[in-house]
Amino acid sequence: MPSLKQLVRKSIYALSSRFAISRLERIVREIEDVKVEALSHGTFLETKIRQIGLRHDRRGIYGDDVSDMNFHAPGLWQIPRQLAEAMVLLASQRIVSFLEVGTCDGFTFSFMAACLSRLNPGLKATTIDIAPSLPACSRIAFKTPVKFLSGKTSDAFAEDVFDLVLIDGNHSYEWVARDYQNVGRQARLCMFHDINDRLCGDDTVPKFWRELKIEESGRADFHEFLHHSSSDRVMGIGIRIKR
Repeated sequence: MPSLKQLVRKSIYALSSRFAISRLERIVREIEDVKVEALSHGTFLETKIRQIGLRHDRRGIYGDDVSDMNFHAPGLWQIPRQLAEAMVLLASQRIVSFLEVGTCDGFTFSFMAACLSRLNPGLKATTIDIAPSLPACSRIAFKTPVKFLSGKTSDAFAEDVFDLVLIDGNHSYEWVARDYQNVGRQARLCMFHDINDRLCGDDTVPKFWRELKIEESGRADFHEFLHHSSSDRVMGIGIRIKR
């Protein structure tokens, strides 16, 4: 039987989560109606990320951005400037289909889907995760066709082609390679999370990213977004664009 302390913690998390999802939905609505030009400005995007809030994480990974961390609640598991700068690059690309591998709380997907759909009317966006249940934010009513799929891996989409794929699921080297082979290689744009993350281990996502830059040198352009307020090796976003 749960202790009183455990019940209190659960209640606090549930209440905080509702507030966090409410903020997410409000920002999604704002982005869906904003002037398209705003989505090419990093300062605007970074502000919206901070307004949504970052996922609660006790490891001290955010540096100065810890002030934007949600209290015992889900959020964007991102360094705000890294994601904002990556989204500025994506704003210059024509994207009509988007697949995210690794939903987690669904906040990153929701933010990206809102931005990309405003830039690309008719965008079809899908996020998949091996988790057996959907995150609470999947109940948000998006203006674009959005799919949250549980109990799925990239194996189920190995014959599909997407304009943009974000690989942010299982961070083992083997699974990153598998996700890339299944859905990333054929995508015109493939985005990776945690390409510079010391916490993941250098033999996981960082290793695959280093090898990919060598393997596809001359056939693709590579962009990295590594800003951290403490110059720490945390997270990091990489985007590979086919030439």
